[in-house]
Amino acid sequence: MDIWQEALAVEDFTIACRRYIHENPELSDKEDNTVAYIREKLSAMGVECVDVPGGGVMGFIHGGKPGKSVLLRADIDALPVQEDPMNEKQPKVCVSKNPGVAHACGHDAHTAMLLGASKILQAHREEICGEIVLYFERGEEAGHGDYYMNKYLQDNHIHVDSAWAQHVRPQVPAGQIAIMSGGIYAGNTGYGTAIVGENALACGVAIINTLNTARMREMTPYERVTLSTNKLQYGQDGVCRIAGTCRYYDIDKAGRPMRATIRNIISQTVKAYGCTTEKPVGNGGMTRGVINNPTCCHIARDALGKVIGKENVVETEPTMGAESFSILSAYYPSVMAMLGVGNPEKGMTANIHSPKFEPEEAALKTGVAATVAYALGFLAYDKPIDFDPFVGNIDEYLESNRR
Repeated sequence: MDIWQEALAVEDFTIACRRYIHENPELSDKEDNTVAYIREKLSAMGVECVDVPGGGVMGFIHGGKPGKSVLLRADIDALPVQEDPMNEKQPKVCVSKNPGVAHACGHDAHTAMLLGASKILQAHREEICGEIVLYFERGEEAGHGDYYMNKYLQDNHIHVDSAWAQHVRPQVPAGQIAIMSGGIYAGNTGYGTAIVGENALACGVAIINTLNTARMREMTPYERVTLSTNKLQYGQDGVCRIAGTCRYYDIDKAGRPMRATIRNIISQTVKAYGCTTEKPVGNGGMTRGVINNPTCCHIARDALGKVIGKENVVETEPTMGAESFSILSAYYPSVMAMLGVGNPEKGMTANIHSPKFEPEEAALKTGVAATVAYALGFLAYDKPIDFDPFVGNIDEYLESNRR
């Protein structure tokens, strides 16, 4: 199969899918029309698919020969953002028709690329050695759909040997794709409390000042950790409310120790100032970071280099943003790639979540080709992969994150 030519052949289809989804965005857990659209497209291709209640759409492409299985993931929800019809320089090619809702994170592109890749893989299914699971996830921004999708995989004993995903990135030039081993997206834990007492405001300020230096005091500099307070509120009721977030890659070496430090600082400072709290000092739940498997990254670089050229397979900086793909990367050796969608000449430089964000559509064919290349490259790889998966079902996984 000439993967690049196949990606070019479905380019118009991919762009049309992206524009439809972009113009008709739906918020997390409300993506009913988007789900119907995806199922319609997959059914037209002849792909077996199911609607996972609360989770999204799962499709199955059965290869003509036995082999391993690979999961290909896209997220489908939009953000509560009022889109700007202009990017940083010129009018956008299409704009959301739903006021206050927009695909400002690129999930429209993610979904369209997976649909384009599905079209290619389904057409060549007899040549494929193995199985391909298509995973269109609801509610990525709200963190709900991943639970139901993973529960469906586990309850139905659907075997997966590796998972692949992409995220658009305007900091990377269009036509390039970044593959990095190790942590690529961060885990997250939040904290917050309401402080009551005569010295509530002074107590809140003291907590924030102490937290600002906690990372330097408590953590080795070799662990990536950020700690920030994003709320300090004091009103006529005399209650001081604070909240913030901690980001990390390694939940055991950094996440859990920092959560314990945060709780200790808050509780001890509140006690020292003679105050009390109206609710627990920590939000409790934690997420894990997205950790790219080194062997899978090697497979990806090799497969993509043969299709788009080695010079277009690059590296970029990891991000401290969080991603629900972390669950899949905990269960399966995985790769999340960063697809370059930046084009300064066209004003496509605004970061994701910005009202001005717009991806370069010419890059979508690269993402389609990359998805197909990784799927076939992984299925053809016959050497062992070093990976230590999470042992337990999805409920046990979530419970482990609360501990």
